[in-house]
Amino acid sequence: MKPSPVPKIKRVLILGHSGFIGNHLIETWRQHSNGVEVKGISIPETDLTQEESQEVIAEAYDGHTAVVLCAAVKRQFGENASAFESNVRIVQNLIATAGSKKISRLAFMSSAAVYGEETHDTAITEKTSVNPSSYYGIAKFTGECLLRKALGEGKITSLICFRPPLVYGPGDRGKTYGPSGFCAAAREKSPITLWGDGSELREFIYLEDLGRMIRHLTLGDFQGSVNLVSGISHSFKDVLSCLEEACPNLLPIQKRERSKKKVDNAFQPSLIRSLLMPEFKFTPLSEGIRKTFQASS
Repeated sequence: MKPSPVPKIKRVLILGHSGFIGNHLIETWRQHSNGVEVKGISIPETDLTQEESQEVIAEAYDGHTAVVLCAAVKRQFGENASAFESNVRIVQNLIATAGSKKISRLAFMSSAAVYGEETHDTAITEKTSVNPSSYYGIAKFTGECLLRKALGEGKITSLICFRPPLVYGPGDRGKTYGPSGFCAAAREKSPITLWGDGSELREFIYLEDLGRMIRHLTLGDFQGSVNLVSGISHSFKDVLSCLEEACPNLLPIQKRERSKKKVDNAFQPSLIRSLLMPEFKFTPLSEGIRKTFQASS
């Protein structure tokens, strides 16, 4: 079935605008709106996991609104069945509003975790088989499946699913293992723990780059799933080297034996590159680490 054309977007509704990514999106979208009205719904005003949120959501969009779903229980706040259920309920509540009021354009913040965090693969593309191994990744792929079903049932006119890798940048309160968590520890003058030799490869996307991609693609014509990646992977040792440049007084690194086998992840960015403007530039890791550390200092 040929996808329906993307309608003219006059408004953007960000669900989960109080979170790390959602807050950045709503602030920068308002700065670069180009006449597009921007609104957010999030906790504490509205709990999107509750059925009562359906009425609030339905009142906030119309046929010219792009709905961006960022709301989620992140892995660092609950990697368990309860978090999985909450993340799926958020998607279900949104779809329930579309039962009587079609969503013209839906942009879903999924995750590269759908490919699996424990799978060695240095050539991941959108055609790579999904194999989520965490409650978070399973919930994200479940959300994609539910939304694609709603699309097939005519409840959604157009759908784009974003699959970013680990995102870092100023304002991240999660203290995850990686750039944001390392910067937070350096700011607090706390020791940083490195698992194994830190040589495993991962892609880290700077928050501002993610925001630019989301804003561009949400208002574009593409429909389907897309990895929001640069195609450049770094090791956790690379992250620490960049942090040592930004924070010369970094405490000695604590090393622990790896609890799982070493796996590397890297992406082939052909699709995202074809969708972005030729002048789009990604923030180098050293610059992103410096900005993240300085913003939190």
